[in-house]
Amino acid sequence: IVAGCAAGALDVAPPWAGWLALAVTASGWGVAARRAGHGSPGARVALILVLGAAGSLWGHRAVVAALDTTIRRQLDARVGGFLVGAPGVGGAHPPTPVEGTLLEDAWADGAAARLRLRLDRVRFPDGWQPTAGDVSVTIGGTLAAQQLDAWRRGRRIRVPVTFRRPTRYLDPGVGDAERALALSGTTLFASARSALLVELLSRGSPTDEWAAAVRAAVRRAVARHVTPHGAVSGAIVAAVLIGDRSALPDAVRERLQAAGTWHVIAISGGNIAIFVTAVLAALVAAGGAGRVATATTLLFLGAYAEVVIGGPSVSRAALMAAVYLGARLFDHRAPPWHALTLVAALIAVASPLDLRSPGLLLTFGATAALLGVGPWLATRGGVPGALHWLLAAIGTSLAAEVVLLPVAATAFSRVTAAGLLLNLVAIPLMTVVQFAGMALAATVVSDRLAHLAGLVAHLAASGIVESARLVEVLPWLTRRVPPPAPLLIGVYYAALVLARTCASGAARRLATTVTLCTGGLMLAGVDITGTAERPEAGTLRLTVLDVGQGESLLLQFPDGGAWLVDAGGQPFGEGGADIGGRVVLPALWALGVRRLDALLLTHGDPDHVGGAAPVTDAFAPRELLEGVVVPGHVPTAQLRELARADGAVARVMRAGEVVRRGDVVVRVVHPAAPEWERRRVRNDDSLVLEVRYRDVGILLAGDIGADVERALVDGSSGPALEPTTTSVRVLKVAHHGSRTSTSAALLAAWRPTLALVSAGRGNRFGHPAPDVVGRLAASGATVYRTDRDGAVRLETDGRTVRVRTIRAP
Repeated sequence: IVAGCAAGALDVAPPWAGWLALAVTASGWGVAARRAGHGSPGARVALILVLGAAGSLWGHRAVVAALDTTIRRQLDARVGGFLVGAPGVGGAHPPTPVEGTLLEDAWADGAAARLRLRLDRVRFPDGWQPTAGDVSVTIGGTLAAQQLDAWRRGRRIRVPVTFRRPTRYLDPGVGDAERALALSGTTLFASARSALLVELLSRGSPTDEWAAAVRAAVRRAVARHVTPHGAVSGAIVAAVLIGDRSALPDAVRERLQAAGTWHVIAISGGNIAIFVTAVLAALVAAGGAGRVATATTLLFLGAYAEVVIGGPSVSRAALMAAVYLGARLFDHRAPPWHALTLVAALIAVASPLDLRSPGLLLTFGATAALLGVGPWLATRGGVPGALHWLLAAIGTSLAAEVVLLPVAATAFSRVTAAGLLLNLVAIPLMTVVQFAGMALAATVVSDRLAHLAGLVAHLAASGIVESARLVEVLPWLTRRVPPPAPLLIGVYYAALVLARTCASGAARRLATTVTLCTGGLMLAGVDITGTAERPEAGTLRLTVLDVGQGESLLLQFPDGGAWLVDAGGQPFGEGGADIGGRVVLPALWALGVRRLDALLLTHGDPDHVGGAAPVTDAFAPRELLEGVVVPGHVPTAQLRELARADGAVARVMRAGEVVRRGDVVVRVVHPAAPEWERRRVRNDDSLVLEVRYRDVGILLAGDIGADVERALVDGSSGPALEPTTTSVRVLKVAHHGSRTSTSAALLAAWRPTLALVSAGRGNRFGHPAPDVVGRLAASGATVYRTDRDGAVRLETDGRTVRVRTIRAP
């Protein structure tokens, strides 16, 4: 059942295959059952296949329901462009009143507030209509932060919102983010201008209100007794106690993930086990025993699961504990594997799309690893107690890392060995945080005791965060890797199972060798299937990546080297996705890049350098190249420090410098040496490159404006452009198509054959500007835009040029 639901939820097979398999295997089951009995091997195999086929259809049904929601269809019918996969960003519309139930407590996001809302009604000009869909709503205005406590899970609200589709990045190797969000439960984004527009229609059920009141009390206690010692400690304690990670800084999140200890602040099996153990111990101490204590613990477990904010990992852990306690209640004993598979089946049937969640895979994988290695470790005698505990802890941690290696590499493009050591510290500290946090309830009895508990929780939380700095001291303990091929994952797990279960020593050794070899291939990022899209021999390739409203260009030279010109990021004042880690890295891997010769930063604006840190971490460029250095600019200073730590040479490029790579000549045409020290980043200081390969010229114009363009034409600021020496000319349009760039003077001098624009879909700047689009059309250039075409790949042998996009071959 679980395997079938996973196949359907992951779209491994089309639905007609599920129906065909169901029909065939059901017939086989019936025949085998009649001829040899229901218990025959043939009937058992057929029954397994029947359940798997039915599960795949159930999983596929959940996918269709998540992608094709009612609210999407209604908006698409009225304003257009709101179906998953439709081109564009969705039609513009006035604020639309909606009603729905809050799925989570509201949380602060900077100056705004964020809500998750399950819609049930929407009002269009023709009146209220029933609808369905889960949306993420941003409430703007200064009053939003003051209303957080009023917007609790389970309450119904009415608010006029403007809908928008999640951003998609159409690049090689990059999944459809909009589709992934829909399958994880967020069908659309929406925004409202002010908290004054939010109307509370009704409170939640008594259970919802009680649980929300408990969470609010926990947040107040943490804010009073832990946060004064440190804001990060307060965020860690709130995460461990109630699963609220909204206040955790991104830098801390990234550090814990790199260290392999992120799981300790995500409520899962460890937290549930601690809670259940504490409740049982308290009941036994109070004189309770047997079925009464077990039944009471079950009630407390249900209450705890209702209070905490969690996802599939909480569901798995709570269900596992409930199954265990329920079995104890009726004096039933069964192997732990039975409970684990029963819980997996219940989750698969109740919510098939949870099987796509990395969190669920991690928590099931870790539990399976512990169950697999635990009995073996328990039989290792002859070791002193403390040493045995240490070896057992390392062994179980190693087993979990081995089992979860493909999951971590696929879901996070990162593997880490630091967790083997750090978990020995982080898990006990998490236990201290949880017990100290629960002791904050003593606020009603003794304020002094609660303050002491808050101090202990702060010290333990600080220990979790600070211990993760080990990966900064020893960066080789963590590594970014491309997602491994499914074939490699299949061989790895098959060999791992055989290594654990084979009776023959020779077979075990062979399976262990295969496991080690396939694991090594994953760590090395070897492309065993040859799916990476490397350029042909003798070809120069320029790829303009789709990074939204930012810029990142990949130059792959005929000699096999590669330069990355900028690394994308978010514009000023915008948060959002990790463009470097989630977009640029997988795109580079898919394009065949495993090492960069150079990372070139045209200038320091965040939409050009915001994604550079993950790129530097993953590809260790040999050189970091810049134009005008701004001494007080912190982001570029940090990148220089990071690059030098990885062995890169940081240097400045100036107008007139020439780099030759075979027949490819790269000439720097701007900027000249500055006459004064810059106090801020300027677009006009952008590095501008002229790339020539035989009869093809490419001008990469950064974010320069019209004044600099005219200076490049007449040579007043350095070497002038020489467009007449090439028959094919390509222009990477400056500043995302801003109206202040791409002047008539530049177009008349360069006379581009092709023009490439990097801009985000529906961006708030209106790029590319209509004036620029008109000038390019008048010049006769063929225009490609990332906001319409996705990533644009230009390949040339130095004579002819071929262009491919994500949207069209």
